[in-house]
Amino acid sequence: MAPLTLVNRLVSIIQKINHGDTLNVKELSQEFSISQRQIQKDIELFSSIYEIQSLGQQNYRLRENSSSIDANSDDAEIVIALLKSLQSSALPQMNKYVDDAFPQARESKNLFLLSIDYEKISHTKEFYKLLQAIKSQESCSFCYTKKDATFKEVYVHPYRIANFSNFWYLLAYDVEASKLKSYHINSITKVEFAGENYISNVAIEKEIQSTFARFNSVWFDGNAKSVTLEIIGNAKLYTQRNLPKNATILSQSDSILQIQLEYYNAAEVLLFVKQWLPEIKILDNEELHQQLEQTLKQYLKL
Repeated sequence: MAPLTLVNRLVSIIQKINHGDTLNVKELSQEFSISQRQIQKDIELFSSIYEIQSLGQQNYRLRENSSSIDANSDDAEIVIALLKSLQSSALPQMNKYVDDAFPQARESKNLFLLSIDYEKISHTKEFYKLLQAIKSQESCSFCYTKKDATFKEVYVHPYRIANFSNFWYLLAYDVEASKLKSYHINSITKVEFAGENYISNVAIEKEIQSTFARFNSVWFDGNAKSVTLEIIGNAKLYTQRNLPKNATILSQSDSILQIQLEYYNAAEVLLFVKQWLPEIKILDNEELHQQLEQTLKQYLKL
């Protein structure tokens, strides 16, 4: 699980508890795109810190007239320290956000040493505006710098902040393109609230859960492709132990592993294949095979 995802979930649950909100397991499971079993574990964890009562039908709430947290509890100290360490390493700009949501974090001890090499967010003001828009489900527009250094005006319904390969992105429904897209956070400027709210689209939420839970790809465009790869040697051993989320094992023996890799952009496959040459082969995608061949020829000419 991505560290920021964990931080977001814990902070959100803490805020809901402190505000006296009812925690519904199914709703939280959908909100954070994880299993209901994991949400139950989260609630059990916080039950050792907060006086949480069950309301039945997977609903929970802070017991009335109860103390919100025992700052001297060993469990509380561990949870606070872990939360603070994860957040500070992944996104130091959010220090105040976590401290305000969980005041005990200010005095938490350094129990964990974590290093998460995430991209620094340079446009902090824009970042906070996007967070506010997501939270309030408010449409917004912004100026987006494309790879060729040109600009375009974008009007979106913002859904999530995501991290792909250590870089920060906004996942949003592009109204003009009529599809879910990703936008590099540091390429976003001049965020403006549209002054109107959007209704969260069930189909988009399902798309986020089913697709982004399986892919770690900034190239998402809604049209996945697939390729079959044959892997041997050390590449086989590594892949078996570290199977990509978007891979399915087709067959395996003592010497050969065949997997089907789903992808959106050819670069995703080629980056994976090139790091294991010559122990990996593309079996059933001539277009990818030719692209790989051309790339290798260019390398040899250098």
